Amino acid sequence: MTESEDYGTATWRYWQEIRNAASARGSYQDRPPLPVRARVEWERDGVEGVDGVATRQGFDGAIFVELKDRRCSTLGVWLRPDDVWWPGRLRR
Repeated sequence: MTESEDYGTATWRYWQEIRNAASARGSYQDRPPLPVRARVEWERDGVEGVDGVATRQGFDGAIFVELKDRRCSTLGVWLRPDDVWWPGRLRR
């Protein structure tokens, strides 16, 4: 096994801060998980639309989106509602 082998796993080499992340908060789950498109502002790669799954909603409206992206060092990120879109949601 060499250091250059890449197994597609999340490791510290790929992690980037998510600049538009909202802080952690108390949450409630009011509906089943929902496939969404999240606007994520990566530390080095800039703004990008990333597919994920919304699993929780904060009491203030923030949405927790699970991301399957090796740049994300955690299971997901809390985002403002304006940064999350799903089919049937009207854009403002």
